[in-house]
Amino acid sequence: MDIFHRHRQANEHDAAATALERALQIPEYRAEALVWKGIAALPQTPELAFLFFANAAKALPERADVHALVGRSLLAQGRCEMATRYLTNAWKLQPNDLALRLTLWEARGRSETPAELRRMILAHLPDIHTGKELEVVLRLLAAQSDAPGTIGVVRYLPEQKEIQGWAVDLQNLQAPAALVIEANGARINATANTAHPLLSAAGLPATHGGLRVSVPNPTPAVHLHFANGTPLLGSPVYAMPVFVPPASVGGGENNPVDVLIPVYNGLEETLECINSALDARKLNRTPHRLVVIEDKTPVPALAKALKVLAAKGKITLINNAVNLGFIRTMNRAMALSPNKDVVWLNADTRVHGAWLDRLREVAYSDERIASVTPFTNNGELMSFPRSQICHEMPSAKAQAELDELARQVASPPVEIETGCGFCLYIKRAALDKVGYLDEVHLARGYGEETDWCLRARSHGWRHMGAPNVFVAHQGGISFGAEKVLRVAMNNATLRKRYPDASARYKAFCLRDPIKPARQTLQQARLEHLARKPASQRNACWQTGTDHTLRIHDGSMPEADFSLSFHQSSHSTWVLLTAPLSPLPLSLEFDVPNDLARLVECLRNLPIQAIVYEHLARCPVGLCDLPAMLDIPYSIQCRDDRLLDQQGDYDWQRFAREAASVVVPRPALKPIYSGALPDAKIMVKATPVEDEAPTHAPQSLMIGDSLRDQGTSLEWLDAARHISQTRLPISLLVHIDSPSLDQLQATGSVRFLPEVEGLSLAERAQAAGCDGVLSLTMNSGSGWMAPGLAKQLGVPLFASPTPLRSDDGSIDLNNLPFTLSPTQ
Repeated sequence: MDIFHRHRQANEHDAAATALERALQIPEYRAEALVWKGIAALPQTPELAFLFFANAAKALPERADVHALVGRSLLAQGRCEMATRYLTNAWKLQPNDLALRLTLWEARGRSETPAELRRMILAHLPDIHTGKELEVVLRLLAAQSDAPGTIGVVRYLPEQKEIQGWAVDLQNLQAPAALVIEANGARINATANTAHPLLSAAGLPATHGGLRVSVPNPTPAVHLHFANGTPLLGSPVYAMPVFVPPASVGGGENNPVDVLIPVYNGLEETLECINSALDARKLNRTPHRLVVIEDKTPVPALAKALKVLAAKGKITLINNAVNLGFIRTMNRAMALSPNKDVVWLNADTRVHGAWLDRLREVAYSDERIASVTPFTNNGELMSFPRSQICHEMPSAKAQAELDELARQVASPPVEIETGCGFCLYIKRAALDKVGYLDEVHLARGYGEETDWCLRARSHGWRHMGAPNVFVAHQGGISFGAEKVLRVAMNNATLRKRYPDASARYKAFCLRDPIKPARQTLQQARLEHLARKPASQRNACWQTGTDHTLRIHDGSMPEADFSLSFHQSSHSTWVLLTAPLSPLPLSLEFDVPNDLARLVECLRNLPIQAIVYEHLARCPVGLCDLPAMLDIPYSIQCRDDRLLDQQGDYDWQRFAREAASVVVPRPALKPIYSGALPDAKIMVKATPVEDEAPTHAPQSLMIGDSLRDQGTSLEWLDAARHISQTRLPISLLVHIDSPSLDQLQATGSVRFLPEVEGLSLAERAQAAGCDGVLSLTMNSGSGWMAPGLAKQLGVPLFASPTPLRSDDGSIDLNNLPFTLSPTQ
């Protein structure tokens, strides 16, 4: 790369290009060479630039500037919404990189609605600390006809006992903005008449716009607003000293528990949560009180309802004078009783049965346990039925049923990396040793429990999951527009603070020690279903369910009833999924060892037919399911070579006994005859009803599996031919394979990498893909080209005759198109 840069700086373009091509062949320099290839391609061919940048970003995930370039290549194609989505995902990992932030604002300005863009700007303004970014967002804001004419930001600095910030009138930038300050019943008129370096760096007048307000005495709420009544962002300001945890007084195990419920929004959800805890109170032997902290709710009906409950003695109500946010609210709530264990309970959760007793039992099963998290439908690691997935909240009846099944199954506790704050039991002993939540360096919420749990782990404490408790969690009620911002900023802080935590978390997820508990509860759900009367069982399935069991290799789209088979180096297992209400059923079986259990489970499902969508490498036991279950079946795939090549099932028996055989065979038909300026396309086979293309393809996706050595060699010969004859066509491949390096070395094949946030079809569009090409005309179950073309929404081109001659050589005359070499 040094040689390349020397030639580039000397304007020796040919020599620089040669050096860059050499760098591409050296693993150490390849990623950086891709970046420069993309920079060169960006002005004229942004689709090609996208490919270069995306591959570079895959190799250099920490390089925010490369992610910004990926976004620029999408913007250059006019794919603004796609660019916004990609850049947002990159920004979440590196929220403080200026180049990335600026590119993201450009994308947002071109893709978001005015209202959404304004919402984003107002959410981000308090965290903008560079003049360049402030200049960009204020320009975007000023361009909106209905945007606020006055804007400002304030925050309290406890060390200086001072409120600082800035305020400007966008319609009259040359004059200091008039302000009103209100605190403790007093009202003061003021102006933003001090200099502020951020404003001058943004190109605004350097003589005014800043403000400083001394607050010598602690004041719960200082209101600052413009003369027209518009509040400054951050107002009212909580001008109080930093929270200091109370001294340790011991206790915990033998004392009552405080169940802490922070409340801000959501009238119905909050009251349902509180009522569920009140209903369960008599079922728990653990003495406890419900402490509801009303964090200056904007819902008057909610504030009134809480006062009524408190007046009846059902809850202990704490009212914040100003909205403190989750961290500061919970710190002060946990300090109310410094000798008690506490439970964080979100206001959008529901509890059932002796939930608290079971959590407490797990917490005191070992003296080094700091926290306990129950099973839930929406709770990171402890999510059920799939970990790290947000499932919809079940009905109250279904919640209670799941909790009761979890109690009966009584799966043992599982140590987890971190707890989840929707419902978190915390022992007082751990709080005394670890301390409280960090309200200085973390923003107004999100990630605070992760920080506390990782800090506790560094002190030798453990965190447990309690799969014998199910607490329902709706999610997304208490926090609104700022969630994405808070998550990104706080996660960046946590990555710096605990650099090895991410690797440990990923290793934990791969190991997945919670999986046996999830499987046990799923099995209990199925057995519980089997015990119900037939009339009730029918109501347990989602409306409009297709009662056909589809058997495939995992590559097909999800069906209502699905049995997918998978193979690893040491085992074969199948995954059964079914649309059981309210949460889907998902069970794994090791075959052939668990075949009898699988059959028993299938007998409890309302399956009316079986369809085999893949037979290659299908476990033998699955071929006997129709006879064992006495259910009709059909085969929607066919590959006459399977019997000889695989030998793992009796094809002749299947062909003889199948009730019906459906073989999808896309028809071959000419789509263009006559000469285009530079091409003649001869044959098209497509599963979609598209009009014939009016131009020759320039970028084609390889539609064959490259895992087969013979097919791989055919593609290698074709790629070499395209490169040697300088045909104006490039090939894309989206699945890594052993032959990928050889294919890329030809210069005519480029890899389309995975890109977070973008589907395969979107990535193909961004790379300029205008067709799928198959060299192996094959209508068997292994031919992936038709499905790939349909997924991408592009034509499928296939050769009607084999490419290899009898002597084994490749016959390029049988390619489904002819192109003239470039001059």
